[in-house]
Amino acid sequence: MEGILLKCGHSANATDAYGDPCCAICAGLTNDLDYKTPAESQPALSDRTAKCTYCKKTVKSSLELAFFECRPDRETDNFYCGCRGWD
Repeated sequence: MEGILLKCGHSANATDAYGDPCCAICAGLTNDLDYKTPAESQPALSDRTAKCTYCKKTVKSSLELAFFECRPDRETDNFYCGCRGWD
């Protein structure tokens, strides 16, 4: 999946039935289309870190991280490192 930040705050982590990038986390949670609409601007992540939501491992922020969520108003972004498996 290419590195695209969506309006929902997550990087695109899936594709819809038409092959367009979308967010599998937020799809269907609201009536808006934020889960498949690219953000107006892509974030500058060079000085940011992301923390795994489960084991708290930290790495350099990247739109390529699994289930990445950009949180510019917080100290760290979120992602999932695979520590609990991929099933």
